[in-house]
Amino acid sequence: MKQKSPLSGGLLLYALFQVFFVQNAFAQIGSNNSGVTLTVTAGGVPTDFFEGNCGYGTANFGGFPATDICAPPAWAHDSNGLDSLVCDSIPVGSLTGKIALVRRGGCAAPNTAAGNFVAKALNAQKAGATAVFIANNSANAAQNDCFTQNVTGVDPAVTVPVFFISRSLANFIDGAINSGQLTEICIHPPNVYIDSTFFPVQNIQTPVSQIGVDTFGFFAFLTNTRGTTLTNVVLKASVQTTAGVELYATTLDIPTLDGSVSDSLFVLPDVFPPELPVGDYQIVYSTDSDPLPGGGDYKQSTRDLFHVTENLFAKDDGPTIGLQPAPIPATGWGVGNLYVMKEGTQDHYKVTSVQTSNNGVAAFPANKMNGELFLFRVTDEVAADYANFEDADFFSPSFELKGTGSYVAPSNATAYQIQTSTLLDLDSAEPGVPLENGSHYVLAIFYSDSSRLGFNGFDEDVEVAGPQGIGTLSYSDKWYLGGFSGGGGAVLRMFIDLVVTTDEKPLPDAYMKIFPNPVKDVLNLGLGFDKPTDVTVTIAEMSGRTIRIEDKSGLTNEILTYQLSQLPSGTYLARIATKEGTLTKKFVVQK
Repeated sequence: MKQKSPLSGGLLLYALFQVFFVQNAFAQIGSNNSGVTLTVTAGGVPTDFFEGNCGYGTANFGGFPATDICAPPAWAHDSNGLDSLVCDSIPVGSLTGKIALVRRGGCAAPNTAAGNFVAKALNAQKAGATAVFIANNSANAAQNDCFTQNVTGVDPAVTVPVFFISRSLANFIDGAINSGQLTEICIHPPNVYIDSTFFPVQNIQTPVSQIGVDTFGFFAFLTNTRGTTLTNVVLKASVQTTAGVELYATTLDIPTLDGSVSDSLFVLPDVFPPELPVGDYQIVYSTDSDPLPGGGDYKQSTRDLFHVTENLFAKDDGPTIGLQPAPIPATGWGVGNLYVMKEGTQDHYKVTSVQTSNNGVAAFPANKMNGELFLFRVTDEVAADYANFEDADFFSPSFELKGTGSYVAPSNATAYQIQTSTLLDLDSAEPGVPLENGSHYVLAIFYSDSSRLGFNGFDEDVEVAGPQGIGTLSYSDKWYLGGFSGGGGAVLRMFIDLVVTTDEKPLPDAYMKIFPNPVKDVLNLGLGFDKPTDVTVTIAEMSGRTIRIEDKSGLTNEILTYQLSQLPSGTYLARIATKEGTLTKKFVVQK
C-alpha cells in the first residue's frame, strides 16, 4: 500500500544502499495494513490471526492473494535434509498444494543477509508451495514470542504470498500438525482492498504554529478482491490520536461495488481544517461491506502517523533507506524539501538549526561525508502550479538564496545518523535565517567530489507532498519537482525559532500576566485585550529557540494553560504578538 500525493511520481531513477525497500501491492507496514486474515483450522475449530503482534508480518516481495487460499500446512525440508532452513533447493513437488512452513535462519553465500528470505521463499515456491510462512525462531531477547516484522528483499520470480509469522503462531500451527488433527490454513484477503491512500499532511512532522497550512482531504484507491458484486461497502477515513481517540471522521457509502472494480479512485466527502496541539496522531482508513455468502466478512484498516511538534519541520520520521541518482553526475547532485510557512502568524521566525542524514560507500564511509546546505525562498514570480518553475540550474532563478551552511561528518559518524548543522543568514553572515510568513522555502543539500558517491537518508513509509504535490525535490542534470522515482521524503529537517526576543513595539504590560512564577509543571497566561484580537503565543528558551507556538483568534479575556513538565529548571520566555506589537516576559521553571 502506497500513500499517494496529488501529483506524485518522480522523474529520476534511484539506487539503493544496504537495504532495498519496494512498496508494491503487498508491501504493508502497520496495523493490519494488508487486511489479510490468516485462519488456522485444527480439528474443525478455526482461529484467526492478524497482522501485527502475535500474528504475522508481510514481505516486500511475493504476490497478494487475489482470492482465498486454503491449503494444509507442511514444514519444508531442503535436499540436504536440514531443519526447514531451505537455503538449498527442495525436491520438486514435495510442497504441491501446501502452505510451506520455513524456519528463519542464516544461509551461506550467495543467500545471505536479506536474501535469506527471498531464497527460502523461491525454493519453497519451486517445490509447489501455494504460499510461504517464514517462522521466527530468533534467540534475540528483544524478539519475544509475539514479535513480527516486515521482511525485505526483492525477486520478481517470487509470486506466491509470503508472510513472516511470530513464534506463537508458528508454535500454534506446529502443535496442530503434531497432534494429528486435520489442519488447514486459509489466507483471506479483505473483501475490499485498499490499494493506496492519500496522506493529507504536508509533512510527517509539522510545528504547531504551521499545521493550519494543511487542510485534510481524503481519498483512496480500492479493489474488489472477490470478483463478485459487494453490497453496502463503507470507506471511512479518520484523524485519531495514537491512543485511538477519534478527532474527526468522514465516510463514503457505496451501495454496490462491482466485481470488476480494481485500483479505482474513491473520494470521501468533507475536509478537516486541523487545529491540533503538540502530539502524535494517525490517519486511519478502513473498509467494510456486507458479509460474503457463507459469512466471510474480511475488513481492512491502514494507519499512518504524523506529528505536531513544538518547532520542527520534517518530511520523515527517521530514515528507512538511502537514495542517490543513477547515473551519478560527475559534478554532484542535490536534494531538497519544500516547507510552507503559514500566513497570518503575528510573530516572526528564523531557522538556525537544520538536520540531515546520509551515508557513504565502502571506500568512502559515513564519517567522510560532507555537503553544502542551502535555504532557498521560492520567488513570488513562480506560479501557484509551479508551471513556470525554472529547473535547469541548481541555483535556479526561481529561487532566492537566503542562507547557507556546511555539513562535515564527525569522525564518529555512523550510517544514517541524524546530524545537526547551523545555517548562516546570507545578508548578515550571522546564525539564523529570517522566514517570511506565507512564503515557500526549500532546504537543500548538495553533494560533490567523493561525497557524491554517497546516499541521502529517506523515509519511504509515507509519501508527503504540499502544493502541487511537491514534497521532496531532487537535482541531477536539472531540478525534478517529483523527487526520486521511489517517492518518500528526504531527511532534511529545520527548526524554527524567534527572530528577536525583545519588544521593538511593546504592548501594554497588562495584556499578559504569568502565574504561577516560578512554574513547576503548568504555566498559565492570563490575556486581556480591549477588543477581540488575533494573537500568536510563543514559549521559548532565552536564546529564542521555540518550545511552543500557538495562533489564537479573537481573544479578549482568556487564560491559556501550557504543560511544561518536560522542561528542565531554568529561565524561559513567554511572548505574545499582535498586529500592534509584542510583549515578552520571563518566567522560571523550578523543579
